[in-house]
Amino acid sequence: MKNKKKIFCGVLAVLLCVLMVFPLASCKKNPNGGNNNGGQISDKWWTTEGELSKDENGNVVFNNVSIRLETVVAGDDKDAFNMLVDKFNRLYAGKIRVNVTNTGAGTYESTVASKITNNNNAPDLIMSHQKSHKNFADNKLIQPLNEAMELSGIILNMNNYATGLAQYTSLGYTGYTFSVPVDGQSMAVFFNKKALEAIGKSVPTNRAELFEVCEAYKKATGNVPIAWNTSADYFSNYVYISAILQNGGTLYDENTYLASWYDNETNRTAIRNASESFREMFSKGYAKFAESSSSALTEFIGGNRLFYFTDPWSMSDLVSQYAEREGVSEDTLIETTLGGTTYAGWFAMSDTATKDYIFGDSHFFAMTKNVTDINKKAAILEFIRWFTSEASVGAEWAKAGHISASKTISGNETYQNDTYVSNFISKFYPDINNFRCIGNTPHYEAIISNLKAIFSDTVDNNGGHTEERDNSVIKQKQDAVNNSINFFG
Repeated sequence: MKNKKKIFCGVLAVLLCVLMVFPLASCKKNPNGGNNNGGQISDKWWTTEGELSKDENGNVVFNNVSIRLETVVAGDDKDAFNMLVDKFNRLYAGKIRVNVTNTGAGTYESTVASKITNNNNAPDLIMSHQKSHKNFADNKLIQPLNEAMELSGIILNMNNYATGLAQYTSLGYTGYTFSVPVDGQSMAVFFNKKALEAIGKSVPTNRAELFEVCEAYKKATGNVPIAWNTSADYFSNYVYISAILQNGGTLYDENTYLASWYDNETNRTAIRNASESFREMFSKGYAKFAESSSSALTEFIGGNRLFYFTDPWSMSDLVSQYAEREGVSEDTLIETTLGGTTYAGWFAMSDTATKDYIFGDSHFFAMTKNVTDINKKAAILEFIRWFTSEASVGAEWAKAGHISASKTISGNETYQNDTYVSNFISKFYPDINNFRCIGNTPHYEAIISNLKAIFSDTVDNNGGHTEERDNSVIKQKQDAVNNSINFFG
């Protein structure tokens, strides 16, 4: 009875979160289980008015077009983003001006949904995490970009973006482009070059090599090799879900949105292996289960850890603090002491085809349904094109912790040669095509929150873990997800 009550309460909490985000939403599943009317749009919910002015070469001529942009970027990377927008405004003075509103992730979706629905100070353009865009499209809050691209000639070709992210730009509506990928971000891994050299080892590329390096460092120094904070929200959000994917698991059925974490043997094994991959590291003394963020940072820059997991947008602060402590310039620190690497493959218990997957968030641009003027639509396309094709923009955004999803930017020497890109960002995510985000499910909150609950219940330092116990937890959380999804059916 207690377990049933706990499951019901968990489902109820997830439902309330979803309803608060999209209070007017009605999730109607199609006969195949999806939520996109079979990939077709039967009722066009947007309009296009006005005429474009073009020069002799067919390029759109802009004249004082104003765009309201609301972005979820509101943390340590806020200033960097806003400075890039200011740069665009200077370049396009008298032509296009973008006005930014920064809204925190905790209230972003409900705030923006309400503004668009009521057409009250609604943004024209949004930049938010990919996971929210499926709900925005299904609730007719954003519109596709195809018509504007055709009329303006400003084409955003999804073949020019990382395939692992560009696959979600249609949001399940075949033939349409609703959103454009900007970047990717997951946990970053830094390491001490001098300490690694001292033990005569190279940067590990898989789990076996990681254990070999950690064992050598532990024996040589007596220190714990890895500094991280498992209680940090981003850790379980990113690293644990990456571990599931690296072990061959899938997060949900793309047709029904339902989870099969327990019912599918491959997924059940992948989740158990993901949990065991962490427990094994704890048992060998390669990492601590409980270490505060401040302690992890202090131990790393104090020379008492070999590797350090942290969020990538704190990269500039880390470099600055570390350089100051060492009494050297930042360039010298990067050249001699501080390196970046990836955790791809570090949690794969076997050589799976997905062992190098990295899971995280990705910012996407999308145009809201309220935009009707073709001049404003074209201006929005021009801003998206600029932000996702200019190498200098990509380099500045990378310094704020975000790898570019644009192949145009990533293939440019200016971007590749940037200090932060070449030493850190490109090392964190060596193949952007292996970067994965939640994809086209409107039920991402239920999926992510219950996977995090599995992490909490199966990865700890108390021991007593058995296959039966882990399976019980996995089934309980699978049922919680599916009950919440079926509630809307």
